[in-house]
Amino acid sequence: MRIKPRSAPLMHLKSYQIDGKILRTGAANFSASGLKKQDNDMIVIDSHTAAEGFRANFEAIWAKGEPST
Repeated sequence: MRIKPRSAPLMHLKSYQIDGKILRTGAANFSASGLKKQDNDMIVIDSHTAAEGFRANFEAIWAKGEPST
């Protein structure tokens, strides 16, 4: 876990990548209601380029945080 500095903007992310190729992003929560009952967006992209761009952006944001103690 990392803690963001107080001056940094919040990260509210519901995205992940799988095997450097699949990118999933959107507002849907991983719950029965989030995936089946609510009207949320969720996009799945099969693209190494998109997944790598996501990973690089996430790592840059993650690096700004401070390790939790």
